[in-house]
Amino acid sequence: MKKLLGILVLSLVFYINPIVVEDSNSWISNPLDKCMNRVIKGTWKGNEFYAATAAQFCQGADENTDKCMNRVIKGTWKGNEFYAATAAKMCLGN
Repeated sequence: MKKLLGILVLSLVFYINPIVVEDSNSWISNPLDKCMNRVIKGTWKGNEFYAATAAQFCQGADENTDKCMNRVIKGTWKGNEFYAATAAKMCLGN
């Protein structure tokens, strides 16, 4: 019984671990990476072809950029992530 409980607890630790979760606020990712990933995901089928454009939109991203982008995207029709590039442009002034 103790082994089963230990396995359950250990699996929950790995399941909830922020380093494993892709969109977490873990200590590994920086604001520029978060912004670029969000802009790329907002493209049609998450096309990596737009990485250079995402870098231009997210130039100068800081900790507050993600909060600003969240608020702008929440204000769109049904919170559409398609507008992530526009949100980045508005929040950073690029």
